[in-house]
Parts: sequence; C-alpha cells; structure tokens
Amino acid sequence: MKDMIAAAVSGLCVLHCLLTPLLLLLGGVGVLETVLGTVLGTALSSDWVHYVLLVPVIILLAWSLPAARCQHQDPMPLRIAGTGLALLLVSLLVPAALEPWLAASGGLLLMGAHLLNRNLLHRLSEAVGPQVASHHTQR
Repeated sequence: MKDMIAAAVSGLCVLHCLLTPLLLLLGGVGVLETVLGTVLGTALSSDWVHYVLLVPVIILLAWSLPAARCQHQDPMPLRIAGTGLALLLVSLLVPAALEPWLAASGGLLLMGAHLLNRNLLHRLSEAVGPQVASHHTQR
C-alpha cells in the first residue's frame, strides 16, 4: 500500500511537470482566459509547489523502500529511487528550461522504483506462503 501511495505522489510530480508548461502556454496565447486557468497556471509554476511535492516524496521513500530492502534483499528499487530523488533535487537548481525534464524524469524513476518494490514484495509473499504474505503486504 505504501508503494502505491508513493507511486501516486511521484505521479503528481510528473503531472505537475507536464501540465504546468501547457497551462502557462495556453494562458499566454489566450486559450485559458478564465480566472481559474490563470490562477491555476500561476500557482503550479510557483517554486513553493516543488517543495510541497518533495516533502511527501522523501517521507514515503524513506518509509517504504529501506524496510522493504531488508525483506526482499534486492537493492535495485533503492538505487532507482536514489537516482530519481537526485534528479528531483537537481531540478531545483538548474535553469527553468531544464527543470521540467529533470523533475519529470526523476518522478518517473521514483514511480518505477516503488512499483518494482511492490512487485518484489508481492513475489516474496507468494514464495513464502500465505501466512507470511499478509505480514509482508501490510508493511
């Protein structure tokens, strides 16, 4: 469950990266003349949004992946997530033209890491039997 929530939060980062430039572009060419479109585009492009999205990403990563690594013994989800988190953090420091590309790539890597982690835990629970399966899926 933690990995599905974490993948969804990482997906929000990707959506933010992909939709913000589109909303700003549509607002700039007059397609989004409504107050909601202008306000939404401006709010999504604000720097604080990055920090708000990073907090749950980091918390969910720390909560989910290290404990699962101890169970399934595969370091790959942590490696992929570490790379994704690094890209998200670097995206805060680069010019605006590069930021969406790095952040979206980082978000996709984080989603992949959590989905891989979930798959590894599921396979482990199938291998060890139903008694232990509930123990692994509840974490």
